[in-house]
Amino acid sequence: MVKQKQMNYLKFLYASFMIPNREIAEIFEDFGLIEYKHMMWAMNDMVKNKVEFDMDIDSLRDFKSETTNELISKLISQIENSLKNSNTNGVDEETLKRFKSDEDYMLSVLKTLNDDTKITAFDEHKTLKNVQITPEQADAFNFFLVGETFKEYELITIYSYLKAHINDNVEAVNCFADLASDSIYHLKRFAKYAAELGTLSFVRSIDKEKYQNVEMVQFLKENIEEEIGAEKECLILAEKIGNDDLSNFLLFISRQEVYHANLLEKALSHLKK
Repeated sequence: MVKQKQMNYLKFLYASFMIPNREIAEIFEDFGLIEYKHMMWAMNDMVKNKVEFDMDIDSLRDFKSETTNELISKLISQIENSLKNSNTNGVDEETLKRFKSDEDYMLSVLKTLNDDTKITAFDEHKTLKNVQITPEQADAFNFFLVGETFKEYELITIYSYLKAHINDNVEAVNCFADLASDSIYHLKRFAKYAAELGTLSFVRSIDKEKYQNVEMVQFLKENIEEEIGAEKECLILAEKIGNDDLSNFLLFISRQEVYHANLLEKALSHLKK
């Protein structure tokens, strides 16, 4: 069930990056965030009911689409399969009822959508609509986006898994919830820029060692250092690109990395008690 919900939320989010129609993109993004909450509820139930799970996902490569009509058809199939999923071990009956209610509605909405335009998120044109950039600036920015998109997915996965497994420590749970939320926001911003450049790439499964049986205090200490390092990377890239619009965005992200380090410090202090 956790894999199903992960695939659902990722496909909806990626669909929101890919589709040019902003009104439909907002629907996909909303559904993606609902599916992410479904995943967290399933994880919480399974931890409570002592049912083990991992955060593996299937490849998303087959989700790549040429037109929005093809994309919508794939989402309809995804939710139809999700509604048929019988692998519900460890998930409470009330939770499953909520899943069905939400997905019945999603499916009804998807079947009303009528849009058939070309998708340009993968064609590598490397231009932005409202920002003038040189090919060199585009390459530097794209290199950053590819690495950071996967990094943010990795953090979403780790923070979500840890949050579900330390739900008896409210203060630390709140920190991880904030961190996961910010990482989702960052992934969305990075992936939207990549789609606009025509260089969108899919995330992939992360190693189980990244989140299972981790020594929590050491993990947090290492990630505090990584957040500080990420802040410096954003500042360096902002200077290297030399574009006011993109530099302003990168400076904003750099300030958020400082906030994330502070949140990790806060979580560390609560877990040490």
